[in-house]
Amino acid sequence: MKSILLFSLVVSFSLFSTIDYAQTCSQEIAAFMAAPGGYNISGTGLLEAAPEGTTLSFDNAFNTQSGPDLHVYLSINFESPTTPGNTNIDIAELISNNGAQSYSIPSNVSLGDYNYVLIHCKSFNHWWGGGLLGEINCVSSTNTAGEKLSPNVYPNPVLNEVTISLPGNDVLEIAITDLLGQVVSRQAVAGQDEVHIDISDLQAGLYVLTGINANREIVLHQRISKL
Repeated sequence: MKSILLFSLVVSFSLFSTIDYAQTCSQEIAAFMAAPGGYNISGTGLLEAAPEGTTLSFDNAFNTQSGPDLHVYLSINFESPTTPGNTNIDIAELISNNGAQSYSIPSNVSLGDYNYVLIHCKSFNHWWGGGLLGEINCVSSTNTAGEKLSPNVYPNPVLNEVTISLPGNDVLEIAITDLLGQVVSRQAVAGQDEVHIDISDLQAGLYVLTGINANREIVLHQRISKL
């Protein structure tokens, strides 16, 4: 299961020639959604990994119905955290049903390990709803001469063949997963600067293209649309 989850993640461009090239990477929650039978949730959120630690924050516009024993989770699937097979982690009790708030994320959790932020009433096992974590975006605090270029994926949307440009990145393997986290294509790419993957046999829809390096770090993530 852990190996499948690893491939359903998103981008961490951490391959640089100097160790003092600091990065902050984040995943945005563009909008929250009510669960079936749940409650409306408004506002946005941000999961951010910085050198000093990883935090999950909700903005000032965050608002939802108050309730007893509401907890915040990171999860793999958009379903109740008590659903069998929905791998998740209970972050903390919800600080407030409205307004800005922030939560510390355990150090063993990396961006891309989970796909959703959920709110769930533990005492009555009632799922409130949640939000999808978007792609990982990274920014650097310095400019280093040895910085390696970011991977590039094109075309997108794609009909038959997707091309991945990997300038100077030590990518060992690229996988394509569906939105349920199932690997539908996997290809070894060690030492290649450009990779072409035939996806003509895949059904139309959204997929996630990811890659890892020799250190098992995620160095590429891109959501692609198959026509």
